[in-house]
Amino acid sequence: MTSIPTGAPIWSDSLTSALEADTRYYERLFGWVSADAGEELGHYTTFGIDDGSPAPGRPVMGIAPCPPGIAPSRTWNLHFKVENCDAAAEKAVALGAALNAEPQGVGGRFRFAMLTDPNGASFGLVQALAQDTGFGAYGEPNSVAWAEYHYDGVPQEAMRFYAALLDWDVVTPPWEDAANPKPYAALSPAGTEREFGGCHAAEGFELNLPPQWSVMVAVEDADETCERSAELGGSVAAPPMDVPGLRVAGVAAPSGTMVGIMANRAWE
Repeated sequence: MTSIPTGAPIWSDSLTSALEADTRYYERLFGWVSADAGEELGHYTTFGIDDGSPAPGRPVMGIAPCPPGIAPSRTWNLHFKVENCDAAAEKAVALGAALNAEPQGVGGRFRFAMLTDPNGASFGLVQALAQDTGFGAYGEPNSVAWAEYHYDGVPQEAMRFYAALLDWDVVTPPWEDAANPKPYAALSPAGTEREFGGCHAAEGFELNLPPQWSVMVAVEDADETCERSAELGGSVAAPPMDVPGLRVAGVAAPSGTMVGIMANRAWE
C-alpha cells in the first residue's frame, strides 16, 4: 500500500472496446495480474503487481468496457485524491471546470467525479473511503511513475486551476533557461516536495492535440517494451527518445488507448 498525499494522483484507468484483448496485452506487456469485478460492476478489471496475495496484488490501474455510444479512451484517465469529492467538484466548477460525471459512490470504497478543466483536458477526483483505495504500487518498474500535461501556452498558466483546486506547488525547475518564455512546470502537493508530474509547452505533433494529461509507466527498457507492444497486438504510438536522465516512448493497446513509458537510464 502506498501513502498518497491529498492532491496527488490516486488512480488511473481507461475505457476499452476490446476488454479481453487489452487485458491479455497489459498482463503480458507489464507482467501484471488482473481481477475482473464481475457483471454487477460492469466487468471493471483491476491490474496489479503480483505480490503473492490474491489477484490483482498491488493495484496499478484499471480498465472497463466502453458504455454504449462511448468511444475508447484516447489515453489513460488520471484521478487526483481529495478529502471531499462533492465539495471539490463544486469548487472545480466554480473555477471554470465542466462536470462530466456527478459525484457518485462505488461499493462504499470511494466517491469519484469526472470533469474537464478550463483548457479542455479530462481528469477525475477521488475521495477514498477505504484505506487501500488507489495505487498499491507507484514509482517502481511496471507501475505509474509520472503524470505529464501538455499545453499550447505557458505551463504555469495552465496549472493555476489545479493549484487553486488541489493546493499544488507549481515551480520552475532550476535547470530551466531563465530566458524561456514558456518554462517547464514541476508539480507536487503543497508542502510535500513529492513531485508527481509536470507541465510542458506543447511542441511538434502535440500542437495538433488538445491539452491533456498523459500517464507514464516506469519500465526497465523502453526500446524492448516498444518491441513487445507490437508483438502482443498493440503498437508504438511514439518511438523511444532520450530526455535528461530518461528514455521515453508511447505504446498503444489493441483498442488504441495510449500510455507513456519511461526508463530511468540508471536501470539500463
